[in-house]
Amino acid sequence: MQSLDFRSFLLASLFSLVGWLLYRALYRLVLSPIANVPGPKLAALTTLYAAYYDVYLPGQYVFKIKELHKKYGPIVRVTPHEVHVNDVEFLDAIYNPPSRKRNKFLPNLKGLPLDESVGAARNWELHRKRREALNPFFSHKKVLETEGLIRGKVDRFCKNLDNGLKLGSVVNLSDMYFALALDVVQQYSFGQDDNVLDDLQEANRLRNNIARLLRGVNFNRHFSWFIRMMSMLPKSIGDSLVPPGVTDLVRFRKNIRENVDQVLADTENEHKGDLKSVFYELKANQELTKFERAPSRLEDEGSLLIMAGTESTAKSMQIAQYHLLANPSVMARLRDELSKEGNPTELKVLEQLPYLSAIILEANRLSFGLTGRNTRVAPDEVLRYKQYVLPPGIGISMTTLCIHTTEDIFPDPWTFNPDRFLGREGMERRKYMMSMGRGPYKCIGINVANAEMSMVLAAVAGYELQLFETDEEDVKFMSDSQIAHPKPDSTGVRARVVSKL
Repeated sequence: MQSLDFRSFLLASLFSLVGWLLYRALYRLVLSPIANVPGPKLAALTTLYAAYYDVYLPGQYVFKIKELHKKYGPIVRVTPHEVHVNDVEFLDAIYNPPSRKRNKFLPNLKGLPLDESVGAARNWELHRKRREALNPFFSHKKVLETEGLIRGKVDRFCKNLDNGLKLGSVVNLSDMYFALALDVVQQYSFGQDDNVLDDLQEANRLRNNIARLLRGVNFNRHFSWFIRMMSMLPKSIGDSLVPPGVTDLVRFRKNIRENVDQVLADTENEHKGDLKSVFYELKANQELTKFERAPSRLEDEGSLLIMAGTESTAKSMQIAQYHLLANPSVMARLRDELSKEGNPTELKVLEQLPYLSAIILEANRLSFGLTGRNTRVAPDEVLRYKQYVLPPGIGISMTTLCIHTTEDIFPDPWTFNPDRFLGREGMERRKYMMSMGRGPYKCIGINVANAEMSMVLAAVAGYELQLFETDEEDVKFMSDSQIAHPKPDSTGVRARVVSKL
């Protein structure tokens, strides 16, 4: 009798599960408010369609989406709850509306556990409050005041080039740019840094660890349940099953937490230094709630600032450097512009040089910034794109890949061509740039990044370098894992230092 009751229970459970799955499929394919948006039926039915291209291939869904637009038109349903638009004239409707009320799309925030950082603030109002606390540290005025910090690091960067010239050795510019960006953002954030520019082997290790960490983002986002399950297992078992990227993330966050704890424990501000560093000032900001100054939240904030301020900036710098070395005519024009101004080193002067600025813009364009679907949700507003009505709660996105390779705006888009940002047409093109974000969620560190790039590219132009076993695939966008990744086996941009001009 008990066996019969149990069998009946199993059958009832099975029928209930099948019924639920059938209803869910019917809703997504027929009843959903975005059921009429074109796209693959599998994408509308399950997120496993996106996971196949994100995780299995991997990092190819953004490229697949670009293909889907060629087949289905300017709007495509890319998951059961999200549409993607490929229309540069619709950018501000998504990212910079007059109301400024756009929340972030929850499923896209699972890749990196930075839930309490400004970048992961899901609600626009919470994001605004956290952003306002950080804005003073990243203003253009603040960057000009701390030019000496960047100058010191650029000088140390050049000493590494001098050593390469003296020894006749190959230098890894990717490691050096990573170290430069990391040292600057650490000093900016915590009032001190690890002087990674003095240990390029450590820079190489850290750069590869961060790259491996980011390559695990897509898996973490689609299968976050796996990470939670692993955390429940005994450490001896879980460690053997956890993907390397997760281990790297734990190690990275541990280092950030140590930096945060050092700042909080420094009650006499003995290690504050001359710079008004971010976390010393946040610690002292009594206008922030206790939670906003809690160690765990500051750990998330620090993890985001260090990761974004290092990896994104370093990537743009190495892209610019590669193309300057691969295109002698571009380098010659830069040197000519610098020479006419007396080879300046002051940031105020460098910022006004049109060709140098165009090089930085073009490098940022080909870095693509955040390469995934930067998805937004209108919390209480109906959006309309052509004949399609998108009710509140529906995710809507564009990818920088689609925007930055729109041939009507950026002809021959994969070619490095700073001229596209010069003159009246060049100024018009700048409004379509998305590598630093757009609207209220725009990258907070843009002034710091541009200052680093201006100063170091001008300084390195004073050296004659020759690429060594490096080609375009060492910097080209080949796969998407939060940011653009080159070919998997790339060792970075390497060069011989031939002479100092």
